[in-house]
Parts: sequence; C-alpha cells; structure tokens
Amino acid sequence: MKELTSEQACLALGYFDSVHLGHRNLINVASEYARENGLACAVATFSNNAYKLFNFDGKQVYTYAERCELLDGLCDYILPMRFDARLKNYGAEHFLDLITARHNIKAFVCGYDYLFGAGAKGDSAFLREYCERHGIHCIIVPKYEADGERVSTTVVKNLLASGNVEKANAFLGAPFMLRGRVVRGRGAGRMFDIPTANIKLSSGKMLPKSGVYGTTCVLDGKTYDCATNIGARPTFGLTKSVVETMINDFNDNIYDQEIKLYFHKRLRDIAKFDTPAELSRQVHKDIEWNKK
Repeated sequence: MKELTSEQACLALGYFDSVHLGHRNLINVASEYARENGLACAVATFSNNAYKLFNFDGKQVYTYAERCELLDGLCDYILPMRFDARLKNYGAEHFLDLITARHNIKAFVCGYDYLFGAGAKGDSAFLREYCERHGIHCIIVPKYEADGERVSTTVVKNLLASGNVEKANAFLGAPFMLRGRVVRGRGAGRMFDIPTANIKLSSGKMLPKSGVYGTTCVLDGKTYDCATNIGARPTFGLTKSVVETMINDFNDNIYDQEIKLYFHKRLRDIAKFDTPAELSRQVHKDIEWNKK
C-alpha cells in the first residue's frame, strides 16, 4: 500500500484493526465520497500494536502488514501512525491539527462511536465541529449491524477466543487470516507422511482458541487444504503452544518462506492420543475436512 503524502484526500479515521464489515462499510463511504469529489481515499491506521500501551498482553486481530494487505483495493492510500506515549497524550484538537498540517485533507469520515485524543475526549461531535471551523467536509457513519448484531472488533475477538471462527469470518467479511514464517519444528510431519509447517508469528497477533482447525494456506500463489493445530502437543508431552499446520498434497521444502493461512472451521479440541499412530490416523481425517 502507498502511504498518503500531499494528495487531496478523504481520510477515514479509526484503528481498522480487524477490517471487519463495519470498517469496510465506513471505507466504502469514504471511497464513494472521494470518487464523487475527485479525491483520493485514504485510511488511517496504527503501524504498531496500540493495545500494548493499555495492556501488555493486548493482541491485534490483524498486524499492520496484514491490515495493509486487506486494505489494498479498498482504498488508495494508507496513513500509518505510530501510537506511543506522546501521541496518546495529544489533545483531540492537536491530533487533528497534526494531520491537517501534514496532509491535504478535504474530508474526514469516522464512525458514530469514534473516540480520539488524550483521555478519549474527542468524539464524532468534536470532529464535526472541528471540520466546520476549518472548512473540511465531515461524514459520520452510523452503527453497522449484521443479522441484527453490532459488528465490532471486540465482538470479533470474543468469537475468535471462543473458537467460533465461522461466525467471526461472517463479521470479518473474509476468513480470518494470519501471515508468518515457516520455521523448523520437531519433524512430526515425516511420521504422518504429511508436510508440516511450524509458523512463527508476531507476538502481538491474536489467535483463535486452542484446537484443530480446517484451514487453507497459500504458498507461491497456490492454495492448499490443511489442518492447523493451535496449542500444545500432548501426545508427545509438549506443553508449549505452537501454530503447526499439516498441508495436504504438498511436498516442497518451505523453511524460511512466508505462509498465509486462512481459518474456515474448528474441527475439534486438542487431544492426547495413546500412540503416535492413533494421532496420525486422526490427522489424516482432519486434513480431509474440506471434502466432507
């Protein structure tokens, strides 16, 4: 994604940390206004994990790199901002002044519940008043619901935490995705006769509830069915939580390559099997999840 510089733009304000249906609706509103008025459409987002300033263990649904990939095609530019102690303490007016001083903003778009500035003192009403004083167009987007439920990042996180990836995906508008690098693991895939990819992720990345999931992965532009284990490996007495995916119909060496993994359904809890052979039989069933 290209970063916004001097272009005349309509800027969508928010974190957009999960790029869910509500976010997509807001961006569509900004994009439509931009197109009708000869402007670029830009989306503001934090380039780091803003949650860590409030909670050390705070996780993002999508990392900045993942967000950029998801936003590509939804807008023309991104406006990355690093959320740190200094930005956290900027007043609402100062925050908007910084943006308008550095960029040629002709319109702002935000959600009805958007909060910003030190102590979250800025809200959509404050933004509207600011825009009136500075001759900037302002659009406030109302609450977005899907099937009668409010769509929010908090709801998506709760669904993922409970393992309900199918409903989370419905709110996200696409299968939950992660990007990571394939690292060397314990070599169990050779035992199953199934290539196994151990995936190293950003420490700030949120994962679904531990368990085994029906997934697909993209490698070198090709999609493969796979089953992914999130959590411990009790059959081998291993308690460390990992992300380990078993790839169907694939034999290449992919160490140190980037992999994209898409989650479609939760298959089962993690279980301890009496023998590795029993586990192997179950893994072969798991990997056929998309053929049932």
